[in-house]
Amino acid sequence: MIHRSSLASPLAKSIPALQDALDRMEATIEQETAVLHENRVAELADFNHRKHQGLLEINRILRHFDAAELAGVGRARVLRLVGKLEENQALLARSLKAVDEIAGLLMRAIEAAESDGTYGRGGIP
Repeated sequence: MIHRSSLASPLAKSIPALQDALDRMEATIEQETAVLHENRVAELADFNHRKHQGLLEINRILRHFDAAELAGVGRARVLRLVGKLEENQALLARSLKAVDEIAGLLMRAIEAAESDGTYGRGGIP
């Protein structure tokens, strides 16, 4: 005898899998955001890998859904994740700007150190 539960649609299994993947992605984003708030930028490589893997997982799961079926995921759930992603993006942009500014300062210092002074600010040496 075949049990009814063994005939469950792939969609019935996909919704919990998607919820779990979204939970993991949300946890990763929260952890990375906390690291960014603490200015521990050196620790971001692992988060990049985890976010990439999470995105791949979510994309694989989403192949089982059509637009109407995604309503089961819950709009509020997705909007919460989007809000966390937006905060994370803003903090990452701020960190990148700081890195660019530091790189610019270092480049100017190197250029100044390599100059022989011929065309220095003080005019003729």
